[in-house]
Amino acid sequence: MQPTELKRVFQMFDRNGDGRISKEELSHSLENLGIFIPDQELFNMINKIDVDGDRCVDIDEFGELYQSIMDEFGELYQSIMDERDCTRMITKVDVDGDGMVNYKNFKG
Repeated sequence: MQPTELKRVFQMFDRNGDGRISKEELSHSLENLGIFIPDQELFNMINKIDVDGDRCVDIDEFGELYQSIMDEFGELYQSIMDERDCTRMITKVDVDGDGMVNYKNFKG
């Protein structure tokens, strides 16, 4: 993964923007992707790569964590629509062009 893309993905996981991903942030972000990992397993994943011992993942540690998640759940991740797919899908049904999909858009 390119450094700029890694940073972008890191920022999506770092929900509070403090430069570190906590176990809670990691869990929430993965659940949003449809990936459910038990707390103990997340804890173990973080501890395995947590070089500085702060129980969080910084940008330098994130590459290894991301790769381990993709190794385990990559096939599932590949099947999830990306943002462009979602935008195209919404655009097709968003007849009033407000960027939102509501009942009237489907009623046609």
